[in-house]
Amino acid sequence: MKKGTVNKLLITLIPLSMILLTLGIVGLNGKKSVEYAEDGRYYGNIRFSVPPGSYDMPFYLSIYAPEDEIYYTLDGTDPDRSSIRYTEPIYIYDATDDPNRLSMRTDVSAFYDESTRELYRDTHWAVGEDAPVYVAPGYNIDKCTVIKAVYYDKDGNEKGSAAGSYFVGDRHDDGEDTVKRISVIADPAELFDYERGIYVTGKLRDDFFSAITDENREEMLDSHWPANYTEKGREWERRAYIQIFDDGKLTLSQQAGIRIKGEGSREYYPKSLNLYARREYDGNSVIHTEENIRDCYDVLTLYAGGEDIFLKMKDPLMAELCSDMGFATLDFELCEVYINGEYWGCYFLSDKYNEKYVEKKYGVDDDNVMIIKNNDPSESMPEDFEQYMEDMQFIGTADMTSEENYRKACELLDMDGFIDYMAAEVYIARWSDWPTGNIALWRSRKKEQGEYGDCRWRFMLFDVNWGGLTYDLGDATRDTIVSTREPSPVFDNLFNNPEFKEAFVNRLMSMRDNEFAPDKVAERIDEYAAVMREPMKKHYMRFFGTDDARFYEEAEKLKLFFRERYDYIPVMIENNFGEQ
Repeated sequence: MKKGTVNKLLITLIPLSMILLTLGIVGLNGKKSVEYAEDGRYYGNIRFSVPPGSYDMPFYLSIYAPEDEIYYTLDGTDPDRSSIRYTEPIYIYDATDDPNRLSMRTDVSAFYDESTRELYRDTHWAVGEDAPVYVAPGYNIDKCTVIKAVYYDKDGNEKGSAAGSYFVGDRHDDGEDTVKRISVIADPAELFDYERGIYVTGKLRDDFFSAITDENREEMLDSHWPANYTEKGREWERRAYIQIFDDGKLTLSQQAGIRIKGEGSREYYPKSLNLYARREYDGNSVIHTEENIRDCYDVLTLYAGGEDIFLKMKDPLMAELCSDMGFATLDFELCEVYINGEYWGCYFLSDKYNEKYVEKKYGVDDDNVMIIKNNDPSESMPEDFEQYMEDMQFIGTADMTSEENYRKACELLDMDGFIDYMAAEVYIARWSDWPTGNIALWRSRKKEQGEYGDCRWRFMLFDVNWGGLTYDLGDATRDTIVSTREPSPVFDNLFNNPEFKEAFVNRLMSMRDNEFAPDKVAERIDEYAAVMREPMKKHYMRFFGTDDARFYEEAEKLKLFFRERYDYIPVMIENNFGEQ
């Protein structure tokens, strides 16, 4: 994915009049799998007479398939023979005035019910007084029409299927088309069913509360509360159609697996989603967001902001400010999401760290990449984790006053990139959930040609939405050199080497005057706020039932953080290393 954008049209859907003249076109799944005879009869998947997208006026939609037995749904459920049978064109109109459905659910977060919200606030210090107050929308939220269709052959076998999202009316052409729009169409039960729905508190939350006793109450409540949406792994992945629209035009329509993403942020609403391309869904091993398939990822993220629920800016801002530093950053593009036709909030579309990301970004064969995340052996091959532990053990314990040992450390670790990474994290006052968590690094498993195939560890920046950059918590004057050295033996031990210490201090001061200069950062925050103004106004009304005044308050606090941090950096350096 190119910086700041998911590129242009790969998948083109064309009107019926053009289809009848066409012998072969790209299918809904991005593969050339549908062909037409000269008389217009189909030999492949279902087709719609009007491509999914944004339209000024209502219209009638026809459905075409090789057989006449076609069924469809308008609520995201998978169609079968019990669904509506297609017998005549379907009237497609502005669905916004239809009643809200899924958006009225209140079993999607602990922060809907007042008593549950207060209990969570009282037992989770990181939330504290700032627990959000969610409300079901008291107005008709924006909607589009989603249609899923299937046909049966003459032997009664279910055959091809298709899906489409249609945005109709002036409200969908008021400048919002400048923001990417993403429609997720999934069977509602897969998301909201009590037992298997991945988006709700569900049975697992009820089971959790039923297991609380007077004896274990404090211990139980002080942890992350289990819920359906806290579950992970393939068992909690669900199939969905993903459709992406740029300027009202469909640029991608593909099936993918969706999972809830995050740790503590899973309790918030709306939730981040990971999108997985899988051959078992539609034959695709990547998500076709680029014209060149080699530039496509197998996983993307719909990022809702993590714990940065009122601003949503910290991760994309930091990724941009650090994009030229010696460590990996993600790309973010502003978008709004619809789930089964209902507006679901302001998001960022982002890539995701994995072996495919490293191959595309650094040119190292993905089969030759090892990634370690959060010091967790379960997320890597045993031999890779063993290599990681051996390397970090040496850097964290060897005598770094020895020139020989320091040179070996530089052979194991991209030292310039490490200094960049640690200086950036220290500068933005990361603490609490870092560096003991939210840390990832990679290296080539064996040497290969190219700058990055040198078997040296390199770091990846992510999840800076909490535990840093927070003005109200005093982060601007937090000594994060001290708080980082204690839990990080590698970082701490390297300070015994004068060359490392000098380079780290110089880099902190360089960031102060360059990448994180207060005026420069303030200007970029204002630019983000301008682009996010309308999407966040709409988002605040949808989830909080309020105006977006807090969005601007949080933006100003972020500017204040960088201004006060600028003054404190020399003080922190002197406190730790004496006058420089």
